[in-house]
Amino acid sequence: MSIPVKLLMTWDIATGHEEECLAFVAQDLPMAMKQAGFELTDRWFTAYGGWPQIRVGFVSPDLTELERFLTSDPWLRLREKLLPYTHDYHQKVILARGGFQF
Repeated sequence: MSIPVKLLMTWDIATGHEEECLAFVAQDLPMAMKQAGFELTDRWFTAYGGWPQIRVGFVSPDLTELERFLTSDPWLRLREKLLPYTHDYHQKVILARGGFQF
Protein backbone atom coordinates (compact mmCIF):
# COMPACT_ATOMS: atom_id res chain seq x y z
CA MET A 1 0.00 0.00 0.00
CA SER A 2 1.44 3.36 -0.97
CA ILE A 3 1.14 6.31 1.37
CA PRO A 4 1.24 9.77 -0.27
CA VAL A 5 3.93 12.14 0.94
CA LYS A 6 4.45 15.83 0.35
CA LEU A 7 7.65 17.69 -0.47
CA LEU A 8 7.48 21.14 1.16
CA MET A 9 9.98 23.80 0.14
CA THR A 10 10.31 27.25 1.67
CA TRP A 11 12.64 30.16 1.05
CA ASP A 12 13.03 33.90 0.88
CA ILE A 13 13.73 35.55 -2.44
CA ALA A 14 17.30 36.74 -2.90
CA THR A 15 17.53 40.50 -3.36
CA GLY A 16 17.49 41.45 -7.02
CA HIS A 17 16.06 38.11 -8.16
CA GLU A 18 12.36 38.70 -7.55
CA GLU A 19 11.27 38.48 -11.18
CA GLU A 20 13.31 35.36 -12.00
CA CYS A 21 12.25 33.61 -8.80
CA LEU A 22 8.55 34.26 -9.27
CA ALA A 23 8.73 33.16 -12.92
CA PHE A 24 10.52 29.97 -11.85
CA VAL A 25 7.87 29.22 -9.21
CA ALA A 26 5.02 29.94 -11.62
CA GLN A 27 6.38 28.11 -14.68
CA ASP A 28 9.58 26.06 -14.55
CA LEU A 29 9.22 24.34 -11.19
CA PRO A 30 5.60 23.14 -11.57
CA MET A 31 6.22 21.94 -15.13
CA ALA A 32 9.34 19.97 -14.19
CA MET A 33 7.69 18.43 -11.14
CA LYS A 34 4.59 17.47 -13.13
CA GLN A 35 6.77 15.79 -15.75
CA ALA A 36 8.40 13.85 -12.91
CA GLY A 37 4.98 12.66 -11.72
CA PHE A 38 4.31 14.97 -8.77
CA GLU A 39 1.23 17.10 -8.18
CA LEU A 40 1.45 20.76 -7.19
CA THR A 41 -0.72 21.24 -4.10
CA ASP A 42 0.54 24.47 -2.56
CA ARG A 43 2.09 27.69 -3.82
CA TRP A 44 2.11 30.61 -1.42
CA PHE A 45 3.70 34.04 -1.41
CA THR A 46 4.00 35.86 1.91
CA ALA A 47 3.97 39.62 1.40
CA TYR A 48 4.33 40.59 5.05
CA GLY A 49 5.31 38.92 8.30
CA GLY A 50 7.83 36.55 9.76
CA TRP A 51 7.17 33.58 7.47
CA PRO A 52 9.23 32.50 4.44
CA GLN A 53 8.28 34.49 1.34
CA ILE A 54 7.73 31.39 -0.80
CA ARG A 55 6.20 28.08 0.16
CA VAL A 56 5.62 25.34 -2.41
CA GLY A 57 4.32 21.80 -1.96
CA PHE A 58 4.17 18.77 -4.24
CA VAL A 59 2.58 15.40 -3.53
CA SER A 60 4.17 12.09 -4.46
CA PRO A 61 2.27 8.79 -4.50
CA ASP A 62 4.83 7.32 -2.09
CA LEU A 63 8.06 7.99 -0.25
CA THR A 64 10.19 5.64 -2.36
CA GLU A 65 9.31 7.46 -5.58
CA LEU A 66 10.04 10.88 -4.04
CA GLU A 67 13.34 9.76 -2.50
CA ARG A 68 14.43 8.36 -5.86
CA PHE A 69 13.60 11.66 -7.54
CA LEU A 70 15.37 13.77 -4.89
CA THR A 71 18.64 11.99 -5.66
CA SER A 72 18.25 12.18 -9.45
CA ASP A 73 20.11 14.41 -11.89
CA PRO A 74 16.91 16.20 -13.03
CA TRP A 75 16.17 17.25 -9.43
CA LEU A 76 19.76 18.31 -8.78
CA ARG A 77 19.73 20.47 -11.94
CA LEU A 78 16.34 21.97 -11.02
CA ARG A 79 17.53 22.78 -7.51
CA GLU A 80 20.78 24.29 -8.86
CA LYS A 81 18.69 26.59 -11.02
CA LEU A 82 16.48 27.59 -8.08
CA LEU A 83 19.06 28.21 -5.36
CA PRO A 84 20.63 31.40 -6.80
CA TYR A 85 17.18 33.03 -6.56
CA THR A 86 16.84 32.18 -2.88
CA HIS A 87 18.23 32.50 0.59
CA ASP A 88 17.25 30.50 3.65
CA TYR A 89 16.06 27.58 1.49
CA HIS A 90 14.58 24.58 3.34
CA GLN A 91 12.86 21.41 2.24
CA LYS A 92 11.21 18.58 4.10
CA VAL A 93 9.08 15.55 3.37
CA ILE A 94 5.89 14.94 5.37
CA LEU A 95 2.86 12.68 5.16
CA ALA A 96 0.36 14.25 2.79
CA ARG A 97 -2.94 15.26 4.37
CA GLY A 98 -5.68 17.45 3.05
CA GLY A 99 -5.49 21.18 3.61
CA PHE A 100 -2.69 23.53 4.50
CA GLN A 101 0.47 21.92 5.85
CA PHE A 102 3.66 23.58 7.06
